[in-house]
Amino acid sequence: MQPHRIRAVMLRHIYEAWRNWDRITDTIYWPVMNIIVWGFFTLYFSRVNQLSPGVVSFLFGGAILWGMFTAFQRDMAIGFLGELWSRNLVNLFGTPLSVTEYMTGLIAVNFLKAMIGMAAAALVAWVCYAYNIFPGLPAMVPFLLNLIIFALAVGVVITGLIFRYTTRVQGLTWSFTAFLMPLSCVFYPVNSLPKYLQPIALSLPTAHAFEGMRAAIAGGGFAVAHFVWGLALNAAYILLAVALFRRMFDSARSLGLLVKME
Repeated sequence: MQPHRIRAVMLRHIYEAWRNWDRITDTIYWPVMNIIVWGFFTLYFSRVNQLSPGVVSFLFGGAILWGMFTAFQRDMAIGFLGELWSRNLVNLFGTPLSVTEYMTGLIAVNFLKAMIGMAAAALVAWVCYAYNIFPGLPAMVPFLLNLIIFALAVGVVITGLIFRYTTRVQGLTWSFTAFLMPLSCVFYPVNSLPKYLQPIALSLPTAHAFEGMRAAIAGGGFAVAHFVWGLALNAAYILLAVALFRRMFDSARSLGLLVKME
């Protein structure tokens, strides 16, 4: 891989984000709006004495981290869709740029955007609702890492499917995390799910990440088991995601789809 090509991919997406209000909206507006909605929800229940301070922390922490997960996964696919919508694929892959270099640059710039969105949401929660996630953030970093890796795996899979099946499956970019959310136990513990759904939830790194986050917020210390399980599952999912992406990309190239995608 050549660093200057990866840097060029990053600059291409940074310039587009800077000039495109849709990208700015995705990066900052939706994470902040999500916190505002949850903030009013917690204020209402706090006033009627139906919500303890610990639960408020769980809700805000879950909303901030889930917003980061959703943004990173979504922007991975949207970054590629932007090339597709602008009919830029032939220009990109007609150069010495490799698919690995392109994906590395895309991952780097979307990670930066996800961190900006998370910081904006955390700042709004702090200023407007007196919830400060920053002191407890170091304890959440391992679980944040697991969320990022799984978001990357999901984003790579969806990008591969778009390579192979074109814009017919682009709806997965926005809808797939909604499917994962109930089983990821963002706002409630895994044991609150029906018994038959709990094993499915525990097969997702996201469920382990949010269980670990709640343990850290509650003062239960670092949940080693949830971190290790999440990391092991992520290792399996990222390998499967890369293998599927390579298969989808090679299939699209052999069928000539890279020059006639719509």
